[in-house]
Amino acid sequence: MRRPEVRLGAGDEDASGLACMVASLLEDNVRDFRSRAAAARYARGDVVLRTSDNDMAVTLSFRPGQVVVEEGPRAGVTAVEGEWIHMAALCSGQRSALAALASGELRLRRGRGLRAAAGAGLALSIPPSFYGSEDRWWRRHRAGLAVALLAAAVLAMVWRLDGPGSR
Repeated sequence: MRRPEVRLGAGDEDASGLACMVASLLEDNVRDFRSRAAAARYARGDVVLRTSDNDMAVTLSFRPGQVVVEEGPRAGVTAVEGEWIHMAALCSGQRSALAALASGELRLRRGRGLRAAAGAGLALSIPPSFYGSEDRWWRRHRAGLAVALLAAAVLAMVWRLDGPGSR
């Protein structure tokens, strides 16, 4: 599977911190995760990532074989907006787009390119295990899992004692 090239539209020396962060995350994701590379490869169109508190914006342009990260917003396309701190969490892979949208940290302003927004959401995301979130899930659910395993063991013993071959 050929992964898409990620490049900065303005060049490395003229790019903002937001553009560099997004491009770096996309490069890492398309290199390290097949599903993220596929999402970037099949997405088409543009999506804007905009910070609402300091009015920074970048446009991700999903094209055949490449993703271009450009400075500034493109008019009329779907935009993901939110405060810098929430956008930084998304663009560094520490927060999934879906979770940030569901919690209200980020907002989706619909326009052209909704398919590109969906592709960008997956291409920018990091699996929970990368930041140890999976480990937190196990710690949170450890007691419930222990009770379920204990109940299953008790039921297995009761079934064995009362089962067909026990009499």
